[in-house]
Amino acid sequence: MMRGASLGCDVGGEPPGVDFAELYVTHRDRLIRLAYLLTGSQMVAEDLVHDTFIRVQPRLDGLLEPGAYLRRSVVNACHSWHRRQGRERTLAVDPPAAVAPSEHVEMWDALGHLQGTRRTVLVLRYYLDLPEAEVAAILGCRIGTVKSAAHRALRDLRRILE
Repeated sequence: MMRGASLGCDVGGEPPGVDFAELYVTHRDRLIRLAYLLTGSQMVAEDLVHDTFIRVQPRLDGLLEPGAYLRRSVVNACHSWHRRQGRERTLAVDPPAAVAPSEHVEMWDALGHLQGTRRTVLVLRYYLDLPEAEVAAILGCRIGTVKSAAHRALRDLRRILE
């Protein structure tokens, strides 16, 4: 990760080369949807995404793909939140405004019954349509692990939906 040649900051405190406001507007809603799918709570999702933006702002300058860095940071924040909770939360039956109205409530409820890692793999792979290699990079595992987790998660999801 290359840092810019300039070491200073402008008057607003933003690192040079990064339009933080534009980055926030561009990625915020998608990251909240991701966090919601991983936590099951709209309020928690909004808090985690906001905290992530604040936490990673100093490191965004010079990144080739700040969106990917933010996405990985949000996934990590969601996993940390689950660890702090000491238990898995199930998704709410009624999807919040972040979820498109055409999507089925039954699927969101079933997704909430999956183990955290399996749910994360399905959300990243199929909801965000990320390639297996990128999901593996986000989760810090091998592609084969992503494939097997996706296979098991889909099997579990079929059982839940039957």
